[in-house]
Amino acid sequence: MPNDQIALIVSIGSAIVASLALGWNIYRDVVLKANVVVSFSVIFILHETLPDRPQYLDITATNFGPGVVSLNTIVAADRPLWRRVFRKVRYAFVNPDYSNPLSARLPAKIETGDKIVLFLPYDDQCLLGHNFTHVGLTDFYGRTHWAPSSDLKKARAKWLKEFPRET
Repeated sequence: MPNDQIALIVSIGSAIVASLALGWNIYRDVVLKANVVVSFSVIFILHETLPDRPQYLDITATNFGPGVVSLNTIVAADRPLWRRVFRKVRYAFVNPDYSNPLSARLPAKIETGDKIVLFLPYDDQCLLGHNFTHVGLTDFYGRTHWAPSSDLKKARAKWLKEFPRET
């Protein structure tokens, strides 16, 4: 085999290896992001030191990996289909309850397999009193991890039973 054919084969082989390395780096850095599952519910806490069984809004985020994720804010959105069509989606920042010692603090860095539990007040002036369709947590990459809208609907139905709206 002449030297020029060997050089061509080596060049093609190195181009293939470089392409595979580039493809893997793009996949790893762009596509392969941490999968965070968020849930939203109304809960009460049973403990002997808390005789009144206080109720809270519970936002739980679990990192299913791969990699670490840092969550920084709680957000809510009013985005039914007609608002999405006309691009009039409304977003709200939800201020965490830092006075509650049972609640995790934001920002929170979550390793794969870990979770955080955030408690928000549950009363007649809480988050459920507004017509939000989605609640979620944002990370430092600007992605929002939404809780299922069915979770919010169930919590809102419970809230409406306990705090009926005056019409």
